[in-house]
Amino acid sequence: MIRFEDVSVTYDGAAEPTVRGIDFEVPEGELVLLAGPSGVGKSTVLGAVGGLVPHFTGGTLRGRVTVAGRDTRTHKPRELADVVGTVGQDPLSHFVTDTVEDELAYGMESLGLAPDVMRRRVEETLDLLGLAALRDRPIAT
Repeated sequence: MIRFEDVSVTYDGAAEPTVRGIDFEVPEGELVLLAGPSGVGKSTVLGAVGGLVPHFTGGTLRGRVTVAGRDTRTHKPRELADVVGTVGQDPLSHFVTDTVEDELAYGMESLGLAPDVMRRRVEETLDLLGLAALRDRPIAT
């Protein structure tokens, strides 16, 4: 579950908050679309869910954001990575590695999984998603 309680975010040097007084709750399993024109704070809201705001973006976060019971103010993005993921407007720009298999492994490496656990999970994921034949395929294709 995601919960925002009177959340405002003001970036350093800004005259006013990018987002102000946000209150909402997304129950576990719910699908939500966050839409709006450029510049209204969609990226800021998503960044707050994943802990990027303010841990990496800087600025001041007021109010409280919790994800799966974890306060994003006290849990850094790495500590939320098992429950939070986002895909931006240009998904190809978010890939880190060159092949399908390496990209699957990267997320697990980021979580600090043991190599044997990671190897097993990569194989399971490739099989589950029907991607085994594409394991060595370049992401760009």
